Amino acid sequence: MIALVTGASGFVGRHLCQRLLEEGVSQVVGMVYRAKDREGLPRDPRLKVVLADVLDAQAIEELIRSSRPQEIYHLAAQSSAALSWEDPRRTYEINIFGQLNLLGSLLKSQVEASVLITGSGEVYGKVSPEQVPITEDYPLRPDSPYAVSKAAQDLLGYQYYSAYKMRILRTRSFNHTGPGQSPAFVCSDLARQIAQIEAERHRPVIQVGNLEPKRDFTDVRDVVRAYIELIRKGRPEQPYNVCSGRAYAIGEILEMLLAMSEKRIEVEVTQDRFRPSDLPILLGDNRRIREDTGWSPAISIEKSLRDLLDYWRAKGSDS
Repeated sequence: MIALVTGASGFVGRHLCQRLLEEGVSQVVGMVYRAKDREGLPRDPRLKVVLADVLDAQAIEELIRSSRPQEIYHLAAQSSAALSWEDPRRTYEINIFGQLNLLGSLLKSQVEASVLITGSGEVYGKVSPEQVPITEDYPLRPDSPYAVSKAAQDLLGYQYYSAYKMRILRTRSFNHTGPGQSPAFVCSDLARQIAQIEAERHRPVIQVGNLEPKRDFTDVRDVVRAYIELIRKGRPEQPYNVCSGRAYAIGEILEMLLAMSEKRIEVEVTQDRFRPSDLPILLGDNRRIREDTGWSPAISIEKSLRDLLDYWRAKGSDS
């Protein structure tokens, strides 16, 4: 079995490569954007790291023809909703046209492979508390440039399945967290600030944005298990929510992290950390993936946050 992972050096990509190797895949081809992105990837002779840009269609086609993977996990993306407001064009280019290059190259090369497209629960948009948990039948109402790009990826994946009978699985992944996550995401940002305060590299004040939104968090190590189960057991005619089925307010996440520290830390709400649009609640229904694959989340939110905080503590001056 040969598995190709685009965006292999990213948060989820690193964990996915490690999990695939642990499961005995004969070769993992990890596609990264820059040479320095090799850092942090597992050191294993079965992992082949290749430099390529998803926006370079010729390079993607050559990679598929040379590696001939049986499984393709498409993770390469601009993954931050917050950053998408700053540069929507770049978000659309990477997420939509990058995927178009991948699927088009796979079709031209005539390599038969199962493809996993990683989408987002943000495609559902604004949902009232009475409408949760959200099933896959809920209409798509994307409310940010990032969510629009992910909705397009979802529909593009379905179109290639429908028109060309390619085996393409589509996820609608809700928030995930865990060790190694970028501080561009809320759980990691909060954990990093606490670790810096503990190391006396920052005054004992944690800066936060809107603490009211509720999000459905899953540990990244559970998420990559879900992706592997889906690409092998899922049905391409339908999308899958990847979620825990439980939502926490950002304020609750902050309280849990603060309770894990012995430092007395003040909380300061700053307006520049608010988004132009912030969904009040995202809570998914994971019955479909449970029934079709047998997957269920195994790691508690408390363990995810503790491991994330310990990750930043271990980084010390590098944080």
